[in-house]
Amino acid sequence: MNPYNFNYTLFPGQIHFGQGKIDLLPTLLKGYSKAFIIGEKRVQPIIDRVGEVLDADRLYHFGEVIQHVPQGLVDKALAVCQAQQSDVLVALGGGSSIGLAKALALETKLPIIAVPTTYAGSEMTNIWGISTEAGKTTGRDNAVLPQHVIYDAHLTATMPKGLAATSAMNAMAHLMEAVYSHEVNPVTYQNALYGIRQLREGLTQLAQEDTLSMRTNEQIQLGAFLAGKCLCEVPMALHHKAAHVLGGTFNLEHSHVHTVLQAYVLEYQWPHLSQEVQQDFQAALAHDYPPQALQELAKANGAP
Repeated sequence: MNPYNFNYTLFPGQIHFGQGKIDLLPTLLKGYSKAFIIGEKRVQPIIDRVGEVLDADRLYHFGEVIQHVPQGLVDKALAVCQAQQSDVLVALGGGSSIGLAKALALETKLPIIAVPTTYAGSEMTNIWGISTEAGKTTGRDNAVLPQHVIYDAHLTATMPKGLAATSAMNAMAHLMEAVYSHEVNPVTYQNALYGIRQLREGLTQLAQEDTLSMRTNEQIQLGAFLAGKCLCEVPMALHHKAAHVLGGTFNLEHSHVHTVLQAYVLEYQWPHLSQEVQQDFQAALAHDYPPQALQELAKANGAP
């Protein structure tokens, strides 16, 4: 990589990062007539808070969320969204909620406001995915890129340790492949390395504390934000292709697949990486052999 000769795409979107940022949601929705809010039943208290500021009739909660975004669910949600005459989509939850919002935006071209409650990273990308009996189809379209993303540490603070660990390892996989992407640029490259350091330190703290403290949560959330940003900016490679094929074909838990695969993929790639990239991986993961570091981080947190 030549740091003085590169192409870099700057994607639109506004990030609201910090504790209490969820309070901005009513303000972001004021310009719309009716919000179609996608999220599991557990997010109802958040929706109720928004309804206290806005007229509750301007909010519709679609509570059915399924991993890998099956086409049948997309069709069902689309019919309800059109019947409600919604003019904005709000994804409130993890990657499955955000994925469904993207599938609807692909069809309707409605704007998305994303409020992630895990470290999935999908909220920062223009990547969509829909599953059928034949498998999972993915693609890129700027119509599915959220216009606003709210990162509020209070919304991820209640994650169980196991979910926090696998969700963070999912984010780690995005950063890992961004580092050696064939279209990498110095901006994405440095963001990816910084994100890896944030996740490594956060996962180390998570293992030591055996619970998700607010400080650890914020650190992992920052790494996850950078992971999603990198995922959008450069193409992924072997790891992500394998993870999507396996997950979509066998209906496997997405973050678990990423957690298990990435150490083996990095080990396979390791001899083919330049000495500079190897050294940067070693520094970011504070380990002489980064594939082993990834396995140790997962194992220390009880992840698969």
